This record gives sequence, structure tokens and C-alpha cells, in this order.
Amino acid sequence: MSVNIKIIGSKPDSDEYLGAVRLKGILEDGLPNNVIGEIVLHANATLIGQTVKDIDILMLGTLQNCISTVNFTDANTNIINDRVEFASFCTAIEIKSHSISGIVRQGTEFYVRYGADLHPVTTQSNEQKIAVKNYLERSIGASPYVTNIIWFTGVSNEELNSLLSTGSKTMPSNVLPYSFSLKELLQLLVWQKQPKFYRGGYRFNSFSYSLSMESLTKVFQQFSRAKASMGVLTRKRIEQITTKAIKSSVQKPIEGKLSIYRGRAGTGKTVGLIQLAISLVDEEDARVLLLTYNRALVSDLRRLFTLAELPDMFSYSCVSVNTMQSFFFRIANEVLFNGTLEGESFLEKYEEILNDLIEFIESGDDSLDLIREVMHSDDYLNWDYCLIDEAQDWLKIEQRIVLKLFDKDRIIVADGGQQFVRRIEPCDWSSLPDRKSTKLKHSLRQKSNIVKFINHYLDELGRSEQRISTSDKLTGGKIIICKDNEQKFKIFQEELDNLKSVGNIPYDMLFLAPETMVEKNPRRFIEKRLYADHGLYLWDGTNEETRLSFSPIGDEERVLQYDSARGLEAWTVVCLCFDVFIDEKRNMPIDKFKQNSLLLESAEDVRLKNMINWLLIPLTRAIDTIVITISDPDSSTANTLRKLADENPDYIRYIEEER
Repeated sequence: MSVNIKIIGSKPDSDEYLGAVRLKGILEDGLPNNVIGEIVLHANATLIGQTVKDIDILMLGTLQNCISTVNFTDANTNIINDRVEFASFCTAIEIKSHSISGIVRQGTEFYVRYGADLHPVTTQSNEQKIAVKNYLERSIGASPYVTNIIWFTGVSNEELNSLLSTGSKTMPSNVLPYSFSLKELLQLLVWQKQPKFYRGGYRFNSFSYSLSMESLTKVFQQFSRAKASMGVLTRKRIEQITTKAIKSSVQKPIEGKLSIYRGRAGTGKTVGLIQLAISLVDEEDARVLLLTYNRALVSDLRRLFTLAELPDMFSYSCVSVNTMQSFFFRIANEVLFNGTLEGESFLEKYEEILNDLIEFIESGDDSLDLIREVMHSDDYLNWDYCLIDEAQDWLKIEQRIVLKLFDKDRIIVADGGQQFVRRIEPCDWSSLPDRKSTKLKHSLRQKSNIVKFINHYLDELGRSEQRISTSDKLTGGKIIICKDNEQKFKIFQEELDNLKSVGNIPYDMLFLAPETMVEKNPRRFIEKRLYADHGLYLWDGTNEETRLSFSPIGDEERVLQYDSARGLEAWTVVCLCFDVFIDEKRNMPIDKFKQNSLLLESAEDVRLKNMINWLLIPLTRAIDTIVITISDPDSSTANTLRKLADENPDYIRYIEEER
């Protein structure tokens, strides 16, 4: 045999790695000596940017002269038994070590028992196949045909045949027992992908001509490269959320009480929620859902969870981060639309559908029981705890639904006070009965000079009541203000170099752009190529499709629209055309705000209140440095910033336009 079979993976003592060792032995025993080629068994493969990110074994192979006689169905549904040459394959293998008593078959679906619960292993395996395909298409623009296999390592051949028995016949499946032959493995592949008749014989080939083992293996090793180069800031965040010795600001809920944690930006709300979630997973084997409104924040947290090697949502106990819209969509789709609702239609009729959902929930006890039964049977909905970030920005109808779906002591809320973007009045959680409220007072994110700058700015705007408190533990920080012209790139490059010099990576530099700098069809940052010409390579989060994933290696700076910044943090934040952004928010139409408070406030008061809410979001993202570019040096925003720089030259620098 001239096949090079190698195992890669970062956990050589894991069940997955040991499974790959056993699989390698089966392949070596089964491949004839005349077969040549290469097989890579990637144990514990991680798909960066995918919701389903953990693959037990990813099997990649390209072979020559590998021929086996197998059964398959041709294009006319005829059963063929013939020799097939296997040229290439890409297979996601899910390992389950349950004994036969812990496995259940319902129709063609397989489930495994965890305590009293049934876990849908067939769904998990199918989701992994889709995740591998999506991961490759996003990474290199193409994917081989991906097959998937479930390997029950605690089940004998006889036990599996009994499980697959349908009377006098054995049901075809994608399931293998502990011991199997190469021929049995190849049989499962052709049941998933029909061989092609090629030059007088049948051929099974998963790869297109544009793909190679080298390119695919390199892509699947991205995780190792990302771990090695994730930067000081990311390492610190991972340490914060995973080290038990670091005390969390958010504690376990009290029985019968809704837990509410209230604090301004940077007071540790999100980190506290994550710390609590991981604690619940470790100590209670809980499944914990963290919901937020911001897609960009979801992507950022998923990146953090991936690098921290936290299990994905198909693990028995895990933390999953998602938007509340996707959570409510899945419930409404299952309960009200029997799976026929389209995502676009859901968003168009969002509040109308949520009203229909709450009406159904409140129509009787049986209705709520039905919904909870649906949730319990779906891994996307089956959660022990619901943690809510940026709860002040929820709609009242969203609040009503989640309070029906979860018991109060299974809900933990992080409330950002005045940080709301969907409306000008926050959703009130503090008026709910049976609650325990905790105030988080001090900024734990920003260095003291940045906090002072924000407070001085609020004083200038006549809103000193919204000042931020600092813990005084993070000293230093600076603000740089300049004209939005060619000279800005020199400043950006200098600050990128400063960021790297203290161990951070380009991912830790965040650019924020106003609406005028974002093209609509398709959505994209209009100056991306210009920035690349100046050595700044941007991950474009203004593009909605890109925003669903994240920068895999972290070697790109991020750019997002101001509206997507809430909840994020970076070492250095660049506020592009800040005066344009301020004017956009100051001039928002009054009819966007449908709150009763409008009856008591003037239009100018409402606009100012709205503008300051928005202003605080970008200014509270940075840890060390804020760079602000100004479109019009004569604007009121520029004049205010120039005044602040004149009064505080030790940490605010206003660079006048070069003449």
C-alpha cells in the first residue's frame, strides 16, 4: 500500500483522536497494496465562523486504484451492484460511544440518550455536513461534495443490524458499528452520492478539479493558526470567561427571582453573562442560550467561544449565542407555520407575527405546554437558561414571550440603561415583580482618560447626568482627532503599529463608518479598496452576509457601520466622519419615535436625547485609543472636539489640516 495516512489534531488524548487512530488502522488494513494517494484524518476539527463548529473526525482523501464492489441506485432508480473506483472523499464523522440501550431509532432518524433527554444525532450529523460545506465555500469559494457518517463505537455489528432491521430487510443508513471494514465504509459513501459512469466504469469523486488535498488541509488548519496568533486582548478575554478564579459580576439566579444586572457600557455585563453561562454548563450540565439584538456582537462572541474551544450547540451541555430574532423565528415557524415561514417574510411582519405568537401562547394552558414540547425536542430551542444581553433594547412583546417560555429564575438580564438603538425609550425590566436587581457602577473596559473625555463631552452637551464612572484601575488612554483626508492613513498606520507593539492583532482595531460611507446594493464599505492601497486590509462587517461570520485569523482590521457597534470592544476604535454620524442621528425623523414621552418633551429634546444615546455607543467601545475623523472642520461637532482638545492637551490631540 502506498497511501500516506496521517492524523492531525490538537488533543491526542481525546476520544476523537483515539477514534482517528482506530480508523487509520481500518483504512491501512483494507487498502490494497496497489492503491496510492493521501488520506488526512483531522481529529477535533474546528470550523471557524460556523454555528455548528465541532467535527469529531473530518476524513479527507484522494486515491488512485481504490476499487470496491458496492450497491447504489442509478439515475433511473435501478439498483446497481458493480465495481466503483473511489477517487476522493470529504466526510464528517460524528462519534457516539453510547451502548445499544442508549440509542433510539425513530423512522430514519437516530437519537442518543443523555439522562432523560433524547439528543438528535442524525440532525447533528446533517448539520455538520452543511457546516463543512459552508465553511469551505466561505474560505476558498468552493467545496467538495461532503458526506457524513455516525460512528457508534459502543455498538457491535449484530446490535446495529438489529437496530436497522425493518422486518426481513436492513435499512440503508449512514451509521457504522465499532468494528467495520473499508468496504462497509465505502458503501455508506455511495449511498449518499451516486457514482458517475466514466470511461467504461463507475467513479466516486467528491472533489472538483479546482480542489486539492493541500488547499483543503490548509483551510482546516486555520483554527491552529488562529489560536497561535489571537493576540493579547483576545487571550485576556478568554481568561476572563474561562478562569474560575476570576470573580464574575453576575451571579447564579435566586429561586423564583428574575435576575437583572444594570450598568452602562463597559461595566462587565456581557462578560459577566458569559462567565455565568460557562459556570452553569460546568456545574449543572446546563444548556444556556445567550440572546442579543446585534448580529456583529453575535459573531464576535462566537469567535471568542471558538478560540476558547467551548462546545457548540449540539453538545449535551453548552453555551450558544444568537439573536433574539432567529430564536423567535424558529419558534414561530414551528408552532404557527409548520415550518413554511420564510425568514424575509418573518422580518417584514416581525411584530405582527410575535403578536400572533403571544396570542397563541396565552390562549390556554395546553398551548404553552405544546410550545414547550416543541422546544424540548429541538436542539436549537431546548435551553435550560435564557441570558439576555442589551435587554433595554427589547420590544415589550419580545419580553412578554420570553417570560412565558422560561421560568423567572431561568432568566438573567443585562440592562444597559440608556444604550438603546431600536427606540428612544428602553424596555422596562425593573418594574417586573419577583426580581433581584444589581447595579454595576464602574467602567471595567476603558482607560481613565477615555472616560474623562466622554464625561467632558457630555458636560459640553448639557447632559452631565449621564456621566460614566471609572474604577481608576485602568490608567492612560488617548484621543486623536483629525480631518477625514489623506493624512488620516498615516495616523491609522501609526496606531496599528502601536496596537501590535503591545501584543494585539489587527482584529483589535475597529473602524466605524456612517451610513453615507456604506453602499446599498450590495452593502459594502465604499473605501475598502482605498484602505487596502494604504496597507489596511478590512474585514467588511457592513456587508450583512460577512457579518454573520467573523475574521478567521484576525489578520484584518474590522469595519462596521456605527449602528452595529453596540456590545463590541477593541483596543483602538476609529470613528470615521464622526460629525456626519452625529448629524445623521440628530436629524432622524421624529415619527420614528412612537413613545408616550414625546407628549412631554420638545422635538429638540427628543433629538438631543436620541443623539446622545447613539454618541455614547461608539465612544464606549475603545479600551486604549479613540481616533476621530471629521468631515467638516467648521461643524459644531468639530468645534466641540477642538475645545475639549484645547482644555485637555495631555490626552486629547486635535491635528489641524495640513496646509
